Amino acid sequence: MKSMRYTLLFLLITLISPESFSQNLKNMNKTAFNEKGDLTIAPQKTSPQNDFDFLEGDGDAPDLAANQNIKVIELRNYLVRQGRRDEFINLFEENFVQSQNILGGYILGQYRVKGADDNFFWIRGFKDMTARYKYLNDFYFGSPSWKQHKNEANSMLLNNDNVYLLQPLNLKDNSTGAESGFNTSWFGQEKGIAVVDFYVSNTKRDKLIEFVKKKYLAILNASKIENASFWTSETAPNDFTGLPVFQDKNLLVQITFYKNELEYQSKMKAAHSKMNDELKTEMADLVTIKNTLIIYPTEKSFLLSKK
Repeated sequence: MKSMRYTLLFLLITLISPESFSQNLKNMNKTAFNEKGDLTIAPQKTSPQNDFDFLEGDGDAPDLAANQNIKVIELRNYLVRQGRRDEFINLFEENFVQSQNILGGYILGQYRVKGADDNFFWIRGFKDMTARYKYLNDFYFGSPSWKQHKNEANSMLLNNDNVYLLQPLNLKDNSTGAESGFNTSWFGQEKGIAVVDFYVSNTKRDKLIEFVKKKYLAILNASKIENASFWTSETAPNDFTGLPVFQDKNLLVQITFYKNELEYQSKMKAAHSKMNDELKTEMADLVTIKNTLIIYPTEKSFLLSKK
């Protein structure tokens, strides 16, 4: 009798809401009665709607940061409280990778910094400045992962303001990210280390770019240093003032991947030997300050899946 009552109820609902008849019919095969005659409905699978639906660190999760055309990146170099860097990395990789990727802030690498035991370096990319602004608001004001873990993350940090806002530079025609963009998959290639060179050229940056384009790039290629990208500051206003950034108009950045430090040192030695005194003098005149970071990818740093 009880099962008959539920059958009549199901038919009555269908009659009251004829527009739902088609959907009800589709779901009938997922509707059943248990041994007591109670109506049971099998749970339905749904597509992910927010970052709660992604399990951080899930090896089967899609490469959301792969094959995206971006026009802006941030190089973020955090100072973590002494002895807590690995703890921060674990928290970051468990909770702040997929949750950012799904909103359009693509995590392009996590690194430890050589010679700086308390520094954590990571790269985040965006399709453009408009997408960056939307993403930052969505993540920092709406992400469940950020709301749940932000206090723990912030408690480990001493400084998170060492951030460079950059756009890609195409040395073939000097075009910037505003015209061409850059494919994120370049960051996901297999590598042992990354080397980030910061060249500050006081009032001479355009001349430095021409020097690199017409002379220095040939030296790098001859030394088999071919896995490099170049970047300049994104000078559009930082419209998310809660996260300050450096936007130095005199800056040129080179990011290069190597198998290991030995390869880096040997190839740079080869490049130096190929430069005559005239080239060395010209470069010394153009580069006011040069700083170099050698960074090592974490175990879960952005790496394209091998299919």
